[in-house]
Amino acid sequence: MKPTGFLVVIASLLLVLSACASGVSRTTTSPTPFPASTSTPPPEPTAKPIPSPTPTAEPNATPTLALAPALDPTPTPTPTPTTTPTATPTLLTPLPDRDTREMPHVFVGEVTISGNPAPDGTIVTVWLPEYDRPIGSAMSSSGGYSVLANQHGPQSFGGEVITFEINGQDSGKTAIWEKGGATILNLSLN
Repeated sequence: MKPTGFLVVIASLLLVLSACASGVSRTTTSPTPFPASTSTPPPEPTAKPIPSPTPTAEPNATPTLALAPALDPTPTPTPTPTTTPTATPTLLTPLPDRDTREMPHVFVGEVTISGNPAPDGTIVTVWLPEYDRPIGSAMSSSGGYSVLANQHGPQSFGGEVITFEINGQDSGKTAIWEKGGATILNLSLN
């Protein structure tokens, strides 16, 4: 086939297709009806307000300040005194006799007061909180001390927390009592 014939066939085909395309039935929908028109009442003119006079206040005479008669001040109520509770002394258990069959716990160390070595004769005592007397007492010498914390009574002190005092003041140091124990513990008061 000749090239011109081929072009004629293609052109004819395009012509047929375009003709077919124009003949395709299209579905059409009926237009949406508009709502029936309702009559709108014509606008009516608005009544104009009639201005009314605004009342004006009449000036008054300038008021003068009148002082009220002096009143007696209200007295401040006096608080009712309450009784101050007094501390109930804790009844301490009397310290039993020393048990000489048990080995004491020995404590040694330095004693300082306000950062300085304690003077000779400073009293160091060892206490169990429930007893009325110390379980050991000694005097310092050359800024040091050595005290025996003795066992008292039949109940062992083993594992009990003991405290230390210097001249009757709590040193803030504690230790655990051990049968036959030996501990180096420096004590101080600030």
